[in-house]
Amino acid sequence: MGKMPVGVIDTGSNTVLGVVFRWDAEKESYRCFSMKDSLTIHAGLVRYVEGGQISQEGLQVLDDALRQIRAFFDEKGVTKIAAFATASLRGVQNFSEAAVVAGKSHFSLTLLSGEEEAQCDFAGMLQEMDWLEAAGGPRFPEKGVGLDLGGGSGQILGFIAREPSGLSDFDSFPIGCLKLKRQFVSGDGTVPTDQELEAVQKFVVEQMETLQTVKELDPLSPPAFFAMGGTVKAVVRLFNTLLWPTGREDSPGRVILRTEDLRKGLDYFRSEEGRALVDRQEPGRKETLVTGLAILSAICERLYASELTVLQAGVREGYVIRHLNP
Repeated sequence: MGKMPVGVIDTGSNTVLGVVFRWDAEKESYRCFSMKDSLTIHAGLVRYVEGGQISQEGLQVLDDALRQIRAFFDEKGVTKIAAFATASLRGVQNFSEAAVVAGKSHFSLTLLSGEEEAQCDFAGMLQEMDWLEAAGGPRFPEKGVGLDLGGGSGQILGFIAREPSGLSDFDSFPIGCLKLKRQFVSGDGTVPTDQELEAVQKFVVEQMETLQTVKELDPLSPPAFFAMGGTVKAVVRLFNTLLWPTGREDSPGRVILRTEDLRKGLDYFRSEEGRALVDRQEPGRKETLVTGLAILSAICERLYASELTVLQAGVREGYVIRHLNP
């Protein structure tokens, strides 16, 4: 493989992403240096899954997305490419048909197990924390809870040490933004009712109760909470536009969302002004943004957390660490 750039395709329930990772000699690892090295396609594959099957229309949507990413990688001169899918296709009985579609674009599509997805999420988290600390950034705790919130599912991780063996508890839950929007929210998802959002949050909390990490929580000693995924990053960008706080003075460089602001966002982004902002700045997430805020705030409150720390890394970075780094 040498030190040529590598491409990674993350086939998710809401988005299909192609990312170019280039070799960083100083860090002795592959990393994505620029947003220009990534292409996001809001394919919404979970919409096309019914009765454990992805429809022919869904397979065509996947084919179109992968062809666009193939052209993107060709423009970047990337020839070493790895493609994987997670919850978007994990429960699909006709995954072999999706693999054939990927083959048309000369990709070999790998299906990650729930455990491997959790290990990749954790590896990405650890690397980002280490790199930020090494650069003189914020100091992170040695244990806590992580969330990778996607379109079809949410991976919740409990860790007791910042090392590969420190992942103590994890599970994948059907609490993705697009999945719960389709399950509980009527219309286009931009103006859910209070009752619909309450149903979303009740479902999220019920799912979490099966996790040992959640069962053992002490309200007087809430865990540090970290979140990854496209929705939480979009929330940060929107909050920054609004000049809402996304950090703390005592921890410069650490991106933080406060639970009280997540709750405030549930009202603001259902208003005419808020919807217009999302239309301008995050049009690909207008269907799922408010549902995502409801999910995030519900998890924060169940964890007794007053805030969450946003991490840029996640399953893709972890996949590179575990499978592509020399």
